[in-house]
Amino acid sequence: LSRSLEELAVTFISETIESIKPTPLKPAVPLNTRQEMFQKQQKLEQYITRSKELIAALSQAQSKEEKEHIMCNVRDWSRYVKLEH
Repeated sequence: LSRSLEELAVTFISETIESIKPTPLKPAVPLNTRQEMFQKQQKLEQYITRSKELIAALSQAQSKEEKEHIMCNVRDWSRYVKLEH
């Protein structure tokens, strides 16, 4: 009886160990992807900074011509950023 319990225990433990599947490790983000993300972040920050500058200039513009010139710069900047993506 003692031997059959031991065999049963060994069989149970062995089957349990075999049935447990290790959790796969999440692959690390490749370096080139990190670099791409960093570059995109820098471009986005540059876009935001330049856009704020243009909007500030627009709010300070006095003449219609000055406002039109700034709006032309805003459109050009937006087109440039779209082409970069």
